[in-house]
Amino acid sequence: MSIKQILDYYDYQIDSNDQKLIDFFMENGYCIITKSDFVVDNLIEFRDIIDSLIEKESWRGGWEGKEQYMKVNKKFNVGSNRLGNLFNKNKLFLKLLTEKNILKIVYGIMNEDIKFGALDMREPIKNGGFQEFHIDWYPKKSEDDPIENIICFIFLDDANKENGSMRVVPKTQNKIGWIDDYQKDKSSHPDEIFIDVKKGSIVLMNANIWHSGTTNHSGARRRVLYMDVRCRSIPQLLNQQIYLDENTLKNLTEHQKFLLGVGDNDEIFEERSFGVGDNYRKTFDTHAVSEER
Repeated sequence: MSIKQILDYYDYQIDSNDQKLIDFFMENGYCIITKSDFVVDNLIEFRDIIDSLIEKESWRGGWEGKEQYMKVNKKFNVGSNRLGNLFNKNKLFLKLLTEKNILKIVYGIMNEDIKFGALDMREPIKNGGFQEFHIDWYPKKSEDDPIENIICFIFLDDANKENGSMRVVPKTQNKIGWIDDYQKDKSSHPDEIFIDVKKGSIVLMNANIWHSGTTNHSGARRRVLYMDVRCRSIPQLLNQQIYLDENTLKNLTEHQKFLLGVGDNDEIFEERSFGVGDNYRKTFDTHAVSEER
């Protein structure tokens, strides 16, 4: 099986508008899909499921894959509601694996078979959510290094400067090394832009671009799903072979198994979670738990 075969099965064709987004992404490190029909059509159900999980999981939300740092009543991110391992928590989330815009454009960018390795949720609460600029993947050693990690931001609410829009520094995805190699103060950048989007939008982002969340000043809801996409040869942000339970696994379609890297022929990885945080902490001798995503 391959991504190309899945695209053909659903009759997903990369058109001229898709190519414009791909070209913009390659130059700037991100692109905006202004409307996903699938997300819009299921917006109420997505929100209801998310709100039910926030209430159910409380401070435990989002700790999957980082259980070694977990302490009773300690929130994963202070100032934000977090949820993790969502592919395992409702079948509606699994349908995002074949959302046509994401699948077409990510394939057009990476030009190879990919897999999805996590679906999380982050919602900054009032006066919370600010992040310093960071990258979510290993820093490049050469400008010619291939794209290995793309993050899909799926917006369930409008996002703006009042409730905490995301911000990026365009074209920084090609920089060599960590942000710390360029500037000590990572709270702002003269070339930063704020990405204001409507509910139902999707932002695709190169994980090497300088980016961050911002403060939710108004307190208005700003729930965003984060779907992690990587080359198949790389361990996942959250190891789906470990975190998908038996009931979920037995009900997956063959396409879903392939896209999640849990098929019979898929490589087995030992890492429960594979991200940039531990490498960053070791490089800069800090014990802080990174607020990736």
